[in-house]
Amino acid sequence: MQRNAAGRIMIECPTTIFHLYVHNEDEVSKVEIFMRNTRHIKNLGLIDIYKWCNRQGIAYDTSFNYQKKYSVWKNIKSYIRYSSQKHKYQLQLEAV
Repeated sequence: MQRNAAGRIMIECPTTIFHLYVHNEDEVSKVEIFMRNTRHIKNLGLIDIYKWCNRQGIAYDTSFNYQKKYSVWKNIKSYIRYSSQKHKYQLQLEAV
């Protein structure tokens, strides 16, 4: 987890970077508690992070995290999975 002065917290996952936009110390505390509570969870999925952000009212954006240590083919497969999960979650939000 990284935080810059503009109120953005970055959470790096293997294939996804979450950019959380916090507006006050209460939101920063929520993110810190979330990160502390999830450190030991091995199967935390992207959908879990999406849902948590929406439940807490934390604004966010995501981007693909290209891994230089992976082959091009593995990065392509990872990007397809990232895009699929993002699209699937966006469809779930529209259905609500």
